[in-house]
Amino acid sequence: MNYKTFKKLGMCMLFVCVGLFSAMKLSASSKDEKKTDPATTSAKVQLKDTLVVAMKSDPKTVDPQKSIDTMSNKSINLMYDSLLELDENLNVVPALAERWERIDEYSVVFYLRKGVKFHNGDELKAEDVKFTLERAVASPQTMYLYNPISEVTVIDDYTVKVTTKAPFGALLQNLAAVQGGIVNKKVVEAAGDDYVKNPVGTGQYKFKEWLPGNKIVFEAFNDSYHGAPKIKEITFKTVPEVSNRMIYLETGEADISFDIGLMDKEAVKNHKNLELLEVESPSILYIGFDQSVPKFQNKKLRQAIAYAIDNNVFVDAIFRGSAVAADSVMAKASPAYNPNVKKYDQNIEKAKELLKEAGYPNGLDLQLWVMDDGPRVDMCVIIQDQLKAIGINIEIKVFEFGAYVSKTALPDKELYFLSWNSSGDGDASLYPLFHSSQHGASGNRSFYSNKEIDELLDKARTSVDQDERTEIYKKVQDILQEELPHYTLVYPKLNLAKSTKVKGMIFKKNGYVDLTKAYVEK
Repeated sequence: MNYKTFKKLGMCMLFVCVGLFSAMKLSASSKDEKKTDPATTSAKVQLKDTLVVAMKSDPKTVDPQKSIDTMSNKSINLMYDSLLELDENLNVVPALAERWERIDEYSVVFYLRKGVKFHNGDELKAEDVKFTLERAVASPQTMYLYNPISEVTVIDDYTVKVTTKAPFGALLQNLAAVQGGIVNKKVVEAAGDDYVKNPVGTGQYKFKEWLPGNKIVFEAFNDSYHGAPKIKEITFKTVPEVSNRMIYLETGEADISFDIGLMDKEAVKNHKNLELLEVESPSILYIGFDQSVPKFQNKKLRQAIAYAIDNNVFVDAIFRGSAVAADSVMAKASPAYNPNVKKYDQNIEKAKELLKEAGYPNGLDLQLWVMDDGPRVDMCVIIQDQLKAIGINIEIKVFEFGAYVSKTALPDKELYFLSWNSSGDGDASLYPLFHSSQHGASGNRSFYSNKEIDELLDKARTSVDQDERTEIYKKVQDILQEELPHYTLVYPKLNLAKSTKVKGMIFKKNGYVDLTKAYVEK
C-alpha cells in the first residue's frame, strides 16, 4: 500500500470515527433529554389532564388589587402575571416586562412583551398596566405596596414609565407581588363590582368556576406567553381539616396538599408515593395587641405577656422542628433581620412584676382570637396555659377564616393571633404592619402609631441604597421589640406534600408554587 492510498484510507477512517462519535453523542443527548423531561420526549409516559390541590380555606377574592390573604393570592397567582416576578429564591426576574431601565432615582421604564394575550383574546397593552397600577395605588388592600407611585405614563403600546413620589427602594420587589397582577382595563370597567364573577388575566390558567366553601376551578389557557400548560385543569379543593388534607393525598383525591400537619409529616416522608417539600421563608406568627383598646396601650402589660410565653415550646411541641423560635419582628430569612434586639426569654417572675406595675396585681381576664386552623389553635391553648402562671385567664375564641380576616381588620378587639408572609424585603415585612397609615385591612391591625417608626419606615422607603435601608430596618426592629405592638412567636417553615407523580413543580420560598412546567404522570 503506497503512502497516498494509506493517507486516503486514514482520512476515511477518521471521518467514520467522527461520525460514530457524533452519533453516540447525539444518542446520549437524547437520553439526557428524556431523563430531564419525559413528558415531552417519551411516548411511553402517559399524563393526567387534571391536578387537584387541597387548601385549608377558601380564597376571599380573585381580584389581585383586592387581596390581602395568602389563600386568595395562590388562586390569583395562577390567573395573572405581574410586570415582574420572584423566582424560587425570591430574586426579581422579568415577567410581562421583558426588561426595564432605571432613568433616575424616581423613574423606571418597563418594556412589555409583545403579543401577550388576556384570557378573552385581547392583547396586553401599556394602558392595562397604567390602569392596574393606578387601581393598586387607590385600593385599601394594596396601597401599602403601591402608594409611593405618583404617576404611570404610557410612552407607547409596549412601553410604560413608573414614577414615584420619592426614591423608592422596594419598587421592583413590590411590582413583582401577586397584588400587582395586571388586569384588563376594558373588562374591569365593564364588569364593575361583578368583576370577580369572571376575572380575566394573562396567566397560564383562566377562571372556570368557584363554588365557595367547596372548590375553585381553573382551566388551561393555551395562548399564554408561557406556552400551553401540560395540565389542562386545576382544582383548588377547600379542605379545612389538616388530617383530611393528608387523607386526600393518601387516597389520591388530591395530588398536592398545602400546610401538611406536623403529625403527618413523618407519614409523608415514609410513604413511597408521597414527597414533602419544606422551605424557610420570611413568614411570622404573632399575637397582636390592639392599641385602640386602652388596656393594650399599656406597654408593661404587653411586655408581661411576652415574658410569660416560651416560644421554644411551640417549636418543639407544635412544629417539631419545622419552625424557629422568634426573637424579632422580622424573620431570620429576611436580609435585614436584626439578631441584637431586646429578647423576651420566658421569665415568670419578671412577667408577674410587670403585670403588677401595669396595674393588675391580681391578674385579669382576656380573650384570644384565632382562626380555625389546628396548629394555631393548639398554640393558643399553650399560650392560655402559660399566661395562667402569671394570673391572666384566657378565653380562646375560634373564627372561620374569612370572617376572621374581616373581623381583625376592625378596631376594639382583644388579643388576636395572626401571620404575615412577605417577599423578605424590609418594606414588605414592616411597613404594612407598623406604619400608622396602614391601620386596619392593609396590615396594621394593632392600630399602632409611632411617629419615629413612621419617619424611619418612610426614610427606608425613599432610599435606593440597600445598605442604608438595612441599617434603618435594624433600628426599627430595636424600637419595635421594646414597644411590642405585637409579639412574634415563631418563624414557621412553609410546607406542602405532593404525589411523586407531580413533576416539574417549583415551591418558592414565599410559599407559592410555580406550575408553569408542571405535569402529572398517570
